[in-house]
Amino acid sequence: MTNSQPSRPLPPEGFPELGGGLDLLLYDGDCRFCRASAGRLLRLAGPKLRLVSLHEPGLLEALAISREAAMQAMHLVTPEGRVFRGLEAAVQALRHRSILGVLAKAYYLPGLRQLGDLGYRLVARYRYALMGRAVAAGECDGGSCQLHLRQR
Repeated sequence: MTNSQPSRPLPPEGFPELGGGLDLLLYDGDCRFCRASAGRLLRLAGPKLRLVSLHEPGLLEALAISREAAMQAMHLVTPEGRVFRGLEAAVQALRHRSILGVLAKAYYLPGLRQLGDLGYRLVARYRYALMGRAVAAGECDGGSCQLHLRQR
């Protein structure tokens, strides 16, 4: 069983610059923790991945992804339009790399997937709280961490 859901093939309507045969990783660009994590994934995944903030106006609608779903987990959209979310998005981002791709496939072993997904959901849910020291020091860009902490 996979988290993959059908979407529209890339590029999404109104975003021709997002074509070119690259996977598209949507992440919370207002979250410092998320930006750092997405940057690490980009370095590991290589040149077949493009990072785009979910806050890009009109993008979520063009990809038929709800804002709520996008705020809960990162999403990877393949050029064919398949959508993966959460930890599976990271696993799929690594599929183009020979050694890392093989290691990432361990995610699909019974039990590991469930455990990995649980860990991902916990980190994603509390990502703004994890930045607590940054909030206290006033280092959160635009006060986004404080805003999301109040919503919980």
